[in-house]
Amino acid sequence: MSTTTAQDTTEPATLTKWGGWSCVAIGLGHSAVGASMTWRHWAGWMAGDLHWGLGSPEMPESKLAFWAVPGSFALPMVLLGLMAVAQASEGRTLPRHVGPALLAWAVFGAYVCFPTFGFFLAFVPAALFLLDGRRSRRAVPAP
Repeated sequence: MSTTTAQDTTEPATLTKWGGWSCVAIGLGHSAVGASMTWRHWAGWMAGDLHWGLGSPEMPESKLAFWAVPGSFALPMVLLGLMAVAQASEGRTLPRHVGPALLAWAVFGAYVCFPTFGFFLAFVPAALFLLDGRRSRRAVPAP
């Protein structure tokens, strides 16, 4: 006679995978929206208009546009998301510091740039990384 216990049937690191894909979506969405708003500056950037000039007072609108799109958090956010998806596909969560660091960055950005929508979106992957990390630490038996 065998006894069965209720087991968690969810795939390991599922929340990490969803958090990763949400990071990818946020980064790509930010890039797409930003590129559509700043496209008129891109030819100048490619021509070298900003060479040696990021600290100078000339062309403030073009510099702000640069830091809002190609110099922004979008690419690191996409890379973080892809790393999270890769970790999750191996059944692993991200290191413990990633969720709190992403949450702190999102809170700071949302406070400084209130009422911006983008930083609030980062609460989603931060919460998913935190929850999955907490769940995985509870699931591992103590030695």
